[in-house]
Amino acid sequence: VPSVPVPGVPKVEVFPVPTTCRCIVIMCVQYMLIYTALAVCRTYHELSGTGKGSVEAGLKSAAQTLTYGPMLCVLFIACRMRVEFLSDGKDQPQMWVQNCMYALTFAVLASTLLVLVMPLVTGKPLALKEGSCDLEQPQASEGGSKMVFYGLTAARYLILLGLYGGLAGVIVGICIYLPPGATDLNKLPPPAPAVMCTMILAVVFFATQLVIALCRSYAEFTGVEFPKVIGLMNAACTTVEFAPMLAILFLAARMRALQHDGQPQAWAQNCMYFSTYAMMMTTALSIAVPLAMGVSMKTNPITKESTFEVPNPMLGYALLALRYACMLGFYGGAVGVAYSIFTFEAPAGPEATLPVSPTVQCVVNLTCQFFFVYFMVSAMLTISEVTGGAIPMEQYRIFAAINSAKTTLAFAPMLSILFVTTRMYALLITDKKGAPQAWVQDAMFMSTWSLLISFVMCLVSGLVMDKVETDEDGNVVNKFSNQYVGIAVTAIRYFTMVLLYGGMTMVIVGLFKMTPENANGRGSVPLVSDTLNKTPIGNPPPAPPCPPPASRTGARAP
Repeated sequence: VPSVPVPGVPKVEVFPVPTTCRCIVIMCVQYMLIYTALAVCRTYHELSGTGKGSVEAGLKSAAQTLTYGPMLCVLFIACRMRVEFLSDGKDQPQMWVQNCMYALTFAVLASTLLVLVMPLVTGKPLALKEGSCDLEQPQASEGGSKMVFYGLTAARYLILLGLYGGLAGVIVGICIYLPPGATDLNKLPPPAPAVMCTMILAVVFFATQLVIALCRSYAEFTGVEFPKVIGLMNAACTTVEFAPMLAILFLAARMRALQHDGQPQAWAQNCMYFSTYAMMMTTALSIAVPLAMGVSMKTNPITKESTFEVPNPMLGYALLALRYACMLGFYGGAVGVAYSIFTFEAPAGPEATLPVSPTVQCVVNLTCQFFFVYFMVSAMLTISEVTGGAIPMEQYRIFAAINSAKTTLAFAPMLSILFVTTRMYALLITDKKGAPQAWVQDAMFMSTWSLLISFVMCLVSGLVMDKVETDEDGNVVNKFSNQYVGIAVTAIRYFTMVLLYGGMTMVIVGLFKMTPENANGRGSVPLVSDTLNKTPIGNPPPAPPCPPPASRTGARAP
């Protein structure tokens, strides 16, 4: 189908693919390559019956180096959104801020490459700090090369400098950016709640990691250890694992409002702050309570939730109530923001309000899956805790099924980030009137369906089996007594992988092939789009009620 220009869009010089998009694509490609290799390696060991070896250990460490990726990417999008808003889409972040984005991106890439390459050079794996992508201090061996040791040490500190220096640079750049023609920072509007909350979440997310890095670096130079501080910060890190998914939901809501030259509803912006402050409170409690009251903190090995064990029952009840108040604020705020997307009305009136775009539909769908799983696990553990173990929910099949589904959603934040940055570029080059190509939006549905299929598969397997097992990627392993069932499960696993990685590849290609002429929601890939349109995968997966998408014979919802 020939491309049709978007009505009302003047023919202008195409804005180049922004640095933000390029950095996000680099991280997405890292995700795809590492996790594909890891899945293939695990399948080989599973089908051949061989034990896990050094290759899988190296790939698993390489996957750990991507820990910071989603949070960095949402910060890039927040920066881009702030710049586009103030400059009316005509400017880019300061060049030094763009260099900071590249520094962050290549710091993560360097960590991945070092973890993969150094075992081939030294014959020993390169250790990582638990729960982060920071490299452990290299050890000088008596028979080893001193050049390798010094090189690793220098690379390690350059990576740390790139990570934390780049992070500080991007946040400062957001706050001090001046659009063309502006001279007074005080006359500019403050960052929008979505952008402000994203910056707060990023600061909280990386502050805990920075404290750990500083304590360990100090210990390396002086020999003075801080085990208690590091333990507290490691526990605090588990409370901010929701931050990337929460931030991309905020930014999706703001992107929809900006398309209509408006802002999210006032109550929706309050919901953003409620969720952000609830997460901050939970993180602060996990640090302050053990220090101030001398109580011990226990982290659930299954859910990673932190609870306090106190000798005084009344104090324990008070901390429990505060903990669940924070949980209510967090989940309630997230639900409110998602609901606001579908009830948003343009400032010009309901008749000027455009349908919710496929991109935002997919983001909300992934968010619902992500938070539903964590909420259900927390709710069932709460029942067990409140009843004193009289109702041991953690021993029920439904708990095992839902808990196993958590790992299937590890890709949800990165997937949502890729979708949002692609749609932002489509709006940028069409003066907010266009949309990604139809086949790109089909690819978004494909990837979203892949996670939904894996999610449902975990639930079904957990309910029909005595025990459901998944690998670290969230795929159900084929340990079935019936050989044919095992083959079917393996086939579905790789079918969902093809949907996921194929969809991500199509979105990335569409991003770089996008022009003002084809960014109109029309066009198709021969055979692929026709085949998709005959299946549910070419349509939005089940999600909360929302306006139906536009007819597939015409343009998609912009």
